Amino acid sequence: VEEETSTQLKAASEAAELLMKDASKVADKLPDDIRETLASCVTVEGAGDADADAEPVVRWDKFDADTLEQLVGLESEDEQRAAAKRLLELNNSTRIDNYSASLAGIIRAVKKYGAEHFAPNNEGDGTSDGKQRKTKAEKDAEKEVWRQILAEDGILDEETDVGGEIDDRAEIGKLTGTPHANDVILYALPVCAPYSTLSKYKYRVKLTPGSLKRGKASKQAVEMFVRGDTDKSPKAEEFRRLIKTVDENTWVQSMIGDCKISAAGASKISKQIKQKKKGGGKKKK
Repeated sequence: VEEETSTQLKAASEAAELLMKDASKVADKLPDDIRETLASCVTVEGAGDADADAEPVVRWDKFDADTLEQLVGLESEDEQRAAAKRLLELNNSTRIDNYSASLAGIIRAVKKYGAEHFAPNNEGDGTSDGKQRKTKAEKDAEKEVWRQILAEDGILDEETDVGGEIDDRAEIGKLTGTPHANDVILYALPVCAPYSTLSKYKYRVKLTPGSLKRGKASKQAVEMFVRGDTDKSPKAEEFRRLIKTVDENTWVQSMIGDCKISAAGASKISKQIKQKKKGGGKKKK
């Protein structure tokens, strides 16, 4: 029992270390200008009413270290810079509640479409960064290449006209919690939202205040989705397979801590999980 407890404590310590990476240290790996761009997104006024002249504070804790690692892992500084500037544009134009999720989505778009399609448009604002503006012929050529890429991906037909820039927010329209039988599902994406918003979702659990940490809560949610679905159709089997392919880090980033999972048949599934663990345990000599 002591050995098992020691192993569990060591595993818990390693998991906690992974989950509690210092985002500011990861940000130090980025070039100075990119780091400053990210810092401006999460800089807040100094806390406390007593000192009105308090220095602004950079809230690096608003970023997950793993998401910043993904940014560091991009192929070039141009891609890193494009992602950071896109986040700053969104921060200046709208309210961002989850900086890590927003940055992760931008990183995926940059990997798919390239940094050149996220270049800021400075026409008409009187600003200049020293670069020459593109000619109409160059813009038309880029538009044609982009149209062909979208046509190959089946996003639009050959006669559809598109602009030179990408609105990466359009990707949200491709997500659904209620897939139809004829839908082609590419991947599963966990989300955390008010329960009433997810009332029509096929796979959902309710999170209430409790003692479960994010990692364990994520694993229990997956078990609920996989074991609680009694549909044996090929489509349902495909849905469950996609749920299983979601990596653990994505689940953890989408989950809240200190919670309890409840859903229809949750107690029954919990008992099945416990019985399975007991059955797979060591036999007594």
